[in-house]
Amino acid sequence: MLFKRLLIILFAAVLVLPGCGQSRSDSAPEQVTLVLDWTPNTNHTGFFAADELGYFAEEGLSFAFVQPPEDGALALVAAGRADFGISFQEEVLLAANARTPLPVVAIAAVVEHNTGGILSLSESGITRFRDLEGMRYGSWQVPIYDELIKECVRLDGGNPGNVDFVPNSALDNITGIQRDFDAVWVFEGWDKVIADRHGFETNFIAFRDISPIFDYYTPVLITSEERLNSDVTAKFLRAAARGFEYARDNPEEAADILHRHVPEMDRELLAASQRYLSGEYYKGAKWGYIDSERWNAFFSWMRENEFVDSDAANEAFRNVEY
Repeated sequence: MLFKRLLIILFAAVLVLPGCGQSRSDSAPEQVTLVLDWTPNTNHTGFFAADELGYFAEEGLSFAFVQPPEDGALALVAAGRADFGISFQEEVLLAANARTPLPVVAIAAVVEHNTGGILSLSESGITRFRDLEGMRYGSWQVPIYDELIKECVRLDGGNPGNVDFVPNSALDNITGIQRDFDAVWVFEGWDKVIADRHGFETNFIAFRDISPIFDYYTPVLITSEERLNSDVTAKFLRAAARGFEYARDNPEEAADILHRHVPEMDRELLAASQRYLSGEYYKGAKWGYIDSERWNAFFSWMRENEFVDSDAANEAFRNVEY
């Protein structure tokens, strides 16, 4: 599962990606590769739109994407086997604070605010975090995520010791909340949309509503320290920003673009998810901006809970001019 890859960091990558290391003539487009964090979904639509609408080509780039290996995008980007990747703030900070730090940097917020939270069936009566007391929470069994849930319960006046953390081994989260546990961590634009489309009455409690500390950046676009200040990085961001602007303003057409990349997925599910997420990519003037106060607030929480011990939070992200 996505969350179970968080603490597993691979330090050597052997995957050979299309176009990596190939020479090119001055007139040939430069190949850039993006490693996703999961199968193509509405978090990624802007990249696919930028490719299909020719924005990458206008910047002299040829775009390719790959789905991640079991250990995620960090290792491939750090090893120079991919130009860019999709990761998460907590994952980047853990990598930066590892015994052998990985040379990766977050360069853009794919989605402006954290859309994660807790999903449960309405009949469970879980309408706030402290209602998890006496309930079964479907845990991803990753320490930082379990501690975040406990902190949300504390902040809401509850006792996290009364929450039953059970392993989440369900085939999918919607099945899980019907059978295996009472609540689970999801992203509103995906599992909540799936539940709604299947007619389930659910409650969703957003992390960012209990504390601004938990309005951290997930997902983020990453690159290596070596590529950070390259012209290719600025070109890639410029084209991607146009793609996300298109996806923001044209959710139905953007859903069609994504569906062409994942035709096995239900087009109406993608469209419903896209309608939600198009409004979440960014509301300000510029896609991708990372606010240092928000970044450092979550870093400080991670340090207070001994998940990291370095003071170099600002070294793990950059707002690259494009």
